[in-house]
Amino acid sequence: MSMEFDRSNNQLICGINAPLLSSSPEKNLHLRTFSLEKNQQLKSKAAQRVLTYESEDNYQRITRLSDQAPKLLAVGGTNNQLDLLNYPSLRPAFNTLWCDQEDQKSQLLAVDFHPDGSQFLVGSSRNIKLFSTKRKLSKKGSKKIFPPDLIRQFEPPTTSSTQNTSFRNAMYGRGANSKTVYTIVNHLPTKGNYGRKSKSIWPSSDQRKAVLIAWNLDNGQQRRSKMISTKPVTSFDISASGKLLAFASSDLSIGILDASSLRSLLSILHAHEFPVTSIKFSPDEKRVVSCSADMTIRVVELDKSIHDRSSKHILMLISLIILILGFLMKFLN
Repeated sequence: MSMEFDRSNNQLICGINAPLLSSSPEKNLHLRTFSLEKNQQLKSKAAQRVLTYESEDNYQRITRLSDQAPKLLAVGGTNNQLDLLNYPSLRPAFNTLWCDQEDQKSQLLAVDFHPDGSQFLVGSSRNIKLFSTKRKLSKKGSKKIFPPDLIRQFEPPTTSSTQNTSFRNAMYGRGANSKTVYTIVNHLPTKGNYGRKSKSIWPSSDQRKAVLIAWNLDNGQQRRSKMISTKPVTSFDISASGKLLAFASSDLSIGILDASSLRSLLSILHAHEFPVTSIKFSPDEKRVVSCSADMTIRVVELDKSIHDRSSKHILMLISLIILILGFLMKFLN
């Protein structure tokens, strides 16, 4: 399932399916909120049904809360349904969004809100769509809601006919990188190329890999890209300051990158016995927590040198630019 914590109100927001879902889908009050009391006990506050799935195989995959007021809560399911709710009232803010209904292979994977609250992104395996959070005014006395306005759409880069590319995750940058959208693109061989034997005496190269792409938010162009793993990436996160990126790969490794240069700062091999399903920075950026399908949680303490290396790289870049400008001015004079 999924969960989000509202720090300002000490409230936990969860997606929890009711038992016997298939026999009574209308009673599946899957969206639930709990208050964290002073004695560290959870007290149930609200429960309601938002998503219309009826199969026990489906669940609330996405629970995402915006930072800026008026706050929005994104609730998305494995049935590719996404609802944006006003928070904390939990009333609909926009019409329901459906993820690429014409493409049955597409999956709703990610939702993120821009730090300034002006827009949000919806990530599927086929594309990344940016929407405005601005509401349309309805007639006086009317309670009609409207769909959000589409701002821009990103498509995964095309490759050879022997490979499929699909988005795995997408997030807005923070801080100095707030004009950047980061996406994870996994490259996989097409179905007919799995297990195909090569006639060459040399071993064929593995076509599976993961590429991190930084997009310019203003014009939709690629700023930079980097192959970060030779296996598909399963999870991704950005620190609160926007300076660090964390990812987990299906080869069981965890990596930390500098968000501006995409330079590798830390790599942990064989972090878990099975692939990581979720990775997250702590609010103070001193730790990275990863959860795995092997039922374990790993907490990695981030040494101060990692932050120093990230800042040092930026200072070196600024110094180099100033030095080049100085030489140019001297040459022109």
